[in-house]
Amino acid sequence: MRTINTDSGSNLESLLQANELFMHKAIGEVAAERLAAVIRYHLESGGARLRARLALSAGIALNLDKDVYLALAASCELIHNASLLHDDIQDGDEMRRGREAAWFKYDVNLALCAGTLMLSAAYRAISQVPLHSPQLLAHLYQRTSDLISGQTQDLSFQTEHFDVQTYLDIAIGKSGSLLALPFELVMISANQTAAIPLAKAAGESFAVAYQIADDISDLQDDLSQHQNNIMCVLQNKGLDRPKALAQANQIANDHLNLAINYASQLPANSGACFIPLCEKLALTICAETQFSLENV
Repeated sequence: MRTINTDSGSNLESLLQANELFMHKAIGEVAAERLAAVIRYHLESGGARLRARLALSAGIALNLDKDVYLALAASCELIHNASLLHDDIQDGDEMRRGREAAWFKYDVNLALCAGTLMLSAAYRAISQVPLHSPQLLAHLYQRTSDLISGQTQDLSFQTEHFDVQTYLDIAIGKSGSLLALPFELVMISANQTAAIPLAKAAGESFAVAYQIADDISDLQDDLSQHQNNIMCVLQNKGLDRPKALAQANQIANDHLNLAINYASQLPANSGACFIPLCEKLALTICAETQFSLENV
């Protein structure tokens, strides 16, 4: 799917560079050079660093200390990138971000170890926030658990027929857990715990739409590999391709509207960075749908 980027102001770009340094510092010295090479290779492949952008923007809006929002951003990105390393292995995806996936270029076992180490480093990063550390660690664990549960359900698609609600539950667990996490960690750190349900709802609603956009873009590959895809779920209900696309679009846009509504209610306008993301994603879904219709 086409990459979705947030505002690329010079200050945010500078903070993103600092975030990269924070991530590497959290990982620390890796004695096994081949393992270190896998981690470097994966992190240098780029990515939008969307979760870091959300944590940084929200943290600035709520006047958190720089060291705090950098730690939160690094933690979210480390978990996300760890999940990508493992996800590529489980899905058998040979490409990631326009080049060979780490497991395919190096070795499956090395990539597994790299993902596990990066996941551990996320907890090391969050431990750098002394205030609210127990709550932050507990929340990080819960969201990691949600992510793994969603992935486990997703892997069962080949042997089970999902209904739409099950599909949504998987998307919320697998993707929503880490898209809500930046906002949630910021709310905890800023003593805005009453806003955590809004942060959760905003991230999870956006995740459903994001997953649907990805599904429409990857439809042919997912069909050939029998992977979970909203189009498969809808077509299993008896809808033809155009009607399934129309319903998928409706579900995605309904969730984008919810995400905008929830994000706009976050304190100190800390969810403002989410609104242009939703608008860009709506355009992406429209473009992917048109392409899919033209290639039926």
